[in-house]
Amino acid sequence: MVSPQHVGHRNLGDIILDYSLKFSVSQLKIRVKSMSEVSIPVNLRNKGSRDELVDVEVDAPKDWEAGMYSGSAQVWRLKLIPGETQNLMLIIKIPLNASGEYSVRTRVIGSTVQEETILIRVVKDEPQVFVASQLTTQGLCGSSVTFELTIRNPLDKRFNSQISVIAPSGWTASILREDGKRLYDISLESGEYLRAVLKTNIPEDAQPGRYEVKVQASSQELVSSQGFYIIVTRGIFNPRVYTGTPYVEAYAGGSASFPIDVENTGDSDGILSINVTRLPMGYSWKLSDPSGNILSKVYLKANEKKRLNLVIDVPPLEEPKTIFFSLETYAPESSSRLSLTLGILGFYSMSYETQNFYTQTTAGSESTFRVEVKNNGYSVLTNVRPVLTSIPEKFKVKYEPEVIPILKP
Repeated sequence: MVSPQHVGHRNLGDIILDYSLKFSVSQLKIRVKSMSEVSIPVNLRNKGSRDELVDVEVDAPKDWEAGMYSGSAQVWRLKLIPGETQNLMLIIKIPLNASGEYSVRTRVIGSTVQEETILIRVVKDEPQVFVASQLTTQGLCGSSVTFELTIRNPLDKRFNSQISVIAPSGWTASILREDGKRLYDISLESGEYLRAVLKTNIPEDAQPGRYEVKVQASSQELVSSQGFYIIVTRGIFNPRVYTGTPYVEAYAGGSASFPIDVENTGDSDGILSINVTRLPMGYSWKLSDPSGNILSKVYLKANEKKRLNLVIDVPPLEEPKTIFFSLETYAPESSSRLSLTLGILGFYSMSYETQNFYTQTTAGSESTFRVEVKNNGYSVLTNVRPVLTSIPEKFKVKYEPEVIPILKP
């Protein structure tokens, strides 16, 4: 004690403290989501000259998990020698249903008692049981659409839940396992998951628009849902007809074959009617598939392509010429025309036959040979006239008729 008569500054020398514990927490006010885990660095240092035996306490709200850790070991008591520093980690696990503001109090008890209070604002975060990379797709009236999804356990314990699907009125929807069986409930360990498919059937009479199909997992711990959206359209039937061989030649009496490709580039199925026009009288046609079935209409699925065969029968007496005609197609909302060309080829060939090549007669009399002339070609021969190339001297030869006006094949 300094006497009054020596008031002023006095050098007392070095003062050595037997006990001096320093406790510090780096983060005192934080904002986190529910079901998250928070790690806050904590520092303990013995600044005194004697060993410190320190007890560590953490007070957290009910149902919270909180503790002081050194690595993976939870710490309740530790010993600090003079000058030693311990870096610990305060780990706090926020429960699923937490929401609002909470406080966590940490206390160290050694030669002195020190404490820090950490204010935590928790934002409610709905854990996701359903995970999908695609949430919206397009479908046609009367069709089915699918979504691939993963069902997982977001909790840190086993998760048992009922699975349900909520679809628009008149629709049918279900969740299927990878083996195709319907899924009604799940039981998954923490972190475990399974893959599934949401299949939805769109009614034929559905109106175009945007519809939601919701999947839901319900348990005592939580209710988790995910919406999937289907944009319903009526679809377009868009047929296309073309050929790589628009010109084909054929002989009179023969047939010409045109390869025809039909394709639906739309997103809806449909029926395509086919007709051939501008063919002259006497010509006939037929349309067949690769199996030989005769067709007048073709059913095409969305993005489907088919190869057909158009056969034109040429009358036997046709003369060489070129015929232009059309293959016409009709759909409920469209029509098209494919121009085709048929070239008629002429083939001329003639032979003659006789029943006898030798005859016997007397001088001054007449003898007759019967000769038959035949048209072996595909075209009509006109003005056919026999020509005598060798006649014996003093013989007179004549033939009837002298001219054949028309000789058909």
